[in-house]
Amino acid sequence: MITQPLDLAAHLRPPPRSFDVFFFVNVAVLGLFLTLFTSKFVLGPGLPISVPQMAGAAATAQTTGLVVNLQRDNLILFEGGRYSIEGFQQRLAEVVKERGPTRLLLRADRQTSAQALITFTAVATAAGCEVQIAAEAPGGGR
Repeated sequence: MITQPLDLAAHLRPPPRSFDVFFFVNVAVLGLFLTLFTSKFVLGPGLPISVPQMAGAAATAQTTGLVVNLQRDNLILFEGGRYSIEGFQQRLAEVVKERGPTRLLLRADRQTSAQALITFTAVATAAGCEVQIAAEAPGGGR
C-alpha cells in the first residue's frame, strides 16, 4: 500500500471484447492502400520523352584547363586563393608561365558587373588565356 497509495489498478475496467476488430480494420485498410498504390495505373511508365541530340557534339566539346570564380567585382577565387584583380593578374601570369597558354572558364554570378567581366577578360587575354564565361545562379548551384 505504501508503494501504490491510490490503488489505481483496482479501479480500471477490463478492455471491451470487441476491441480486436480494430486490428482487422487496420490490416484491411493497409491492404487496400498497398493494392491501390502498387497497381499499374499509379506506377505506369508514362510517355517516352526523346531528348534532342546534336550530331558531333562530343567532337566539338572543349575542355578548360583553369576555372576561376568571379564573385562581386573585386573578389576572384582561383586555385584555392582569394585575389583582387591585381593579385590575380600576377598569379595568372605565373600559372601561364608554368602550364603554357590554356583555356580559362570564368564562373560569374549576378553580383558581377559587366565592367568587372570586361576587366577580367582583358587581364586573362593579355596573360595568354582564352576565356569562356559561364553565368551561374545567385545561390551557387553546386
